[in-house]
Amino acid sequence: MTKPLIGCVCTQIKMASRTVGRRYDEALKGSSVNVVQYSILINTRRYEPIAQMELADHLDMERTTLYRAIDVLEKRGLVVSEATGEGVAKSVRLTAKGRKVTADAETRWREVHDGFVAVFGTEKLDSLNQMLATVREHFR
Repeated sequence: MTKPLIGCVCTQIKMASRTVGRRYDEALKGSSVNVVQYSILINTRRYEPIAQMELADHLDMERTTLYRAIDVLEKRGLVVSEATGEGVAKSVRLTAKGRKVTADAETRWREVHDGFVAVFGTEKLDSLNQMLATVREHFR
């Protein structure tokens, strides 16, 4: 018996997020980081040095959640936080070890990403990303 689709946008997005997140976490398992940590590392590498508040805003993460995650990454020697000289603000950048882990994780991430693109195509990926950005903006 086929069950009807759940009509709640929140439930559907959360279900998709959990399913997609599990697949990426599975792919990243050998890299020693999970998908959330990878997201922090890859965006730190992309914009470094980047203020922690700016990174939280960019990733649409609660600041305290990001700060706790950065603490874990810092204890593992993957990132370093430095005072910006503006009050208590800090910036973050990757260490050499962080660059190595990020590069390894990116290779594993790319396999899943490229598999998605192979099935759905770049136009649908672009459309999906735009739609999700619009959904986020609607609920802000």
